[in-house]
Amino acid sequence: MRGRRKTVKISEAEWSIMKVLWDGCEENDRGMTLGEIVQKLAEPTGWSNTTIRTLIIRLAEKGAVSIDKTTGVYKYTPRSSKSDCIKCEVDSFIERVFDNNAYNLMASLVKGCHLTEKERKEIIEILDTIED
Repeated sequence: MRGRRKTVKISEAEWSIMKVLWDGCEENDRGMTLGEIVQKLAEPTGWSNTTIRTLIIRLAEKGAVSIDKTTGVYKYTPRSSKSDCIKCEVDSFIERVFDNNAYNLMASLVKGCHLTEKERKEIIEILDTIED
């Protein structure tokens, strides 16, 4: 797509790591340790410490996560914002599935689900605020 800033492609498993980092680093600015990330993910995913560490390293190699090595314990923080990653995923989805036509995506979403009156009004308000 023209004018699109290059953003990191994140796998489904990596999204789990990023969500934990976005939430955890929003609560504090110091970053999260591997132990803190493992504590949030091990039980719901069944992933081992090693698997989680491997995913974090992959994210760091992609540039999505930074690693602070200045203390005895490594601290991990997201380098890509949640909104940037979501935008990249949506753009990629529109490009792959809807031949780069956002209208087709919107039409599919609106026709394919039940919207409340409030939701319809909010969508119309959003569309009305978009500048050409």
